[in-house]
This record gives sequence, structure tokens and C-alpha cells, in this order.
Amino acid sequence: MLFDGDMEDVEDVFDGLDAESNGHGWQSLAQWLVHAEMPGLADEIWFSSESGTFVAGSSDPAALRRLGGRLHAAFHDRALLSRLITEAEPD
Repeated sequence: MLFDGDMEDVEDVFDGLDAESNGHGWQSLAQWLVHAEMPGLADEIWFSSESGTFVAGSSDPAALRRLGGRLHAAFHDRALLSRLITEAEPD
């Protein structure tokens, strides 16, 4: 889960690439990551984001940890986040 205050920390990265920096933008990025890098988890992870909140869930904690680890790395590495946003072309 990410909330408005969390997302604001890297909002400029999304905005600089003309991507949504809200919950929907993070959801688009996460969905792309799942399909591109971990397709075996596509049926395991669900999303329920709103503009002010990014939400991913699963009954499989390992699936969430894997996605969470990837998103955490991107959140803390602006170059990686920028590259992933560019590759994902989120809505």
C-alpha cells in the first residue's frame, strides 16, 4: 500500500515522464511489472487502487513480497523508477 504522502516523494519522476503519479499510476506500473517480470503471479495478485492510494493484495504472501520488493527498489532508486515507467508506459 502507498498513500498520497508516500507517492509525493517520487511524484516528480512520474510527472517528468507525463505519467500519473497517483494510485492509478502506481497500479499501472505494478500490473506491468507483474505481467512483464513475474507472469506466473498474474492470477495471484489483485489491485484495488484509488487516486490517493495504491493497493495490491494476494492470498499468497510470497507473491506480494516479490512484487513489493521490486516496487520498493524502484521507489528508492529514481533512475530505476524512471526506466520502469518508461518501459511500462503506464496510463
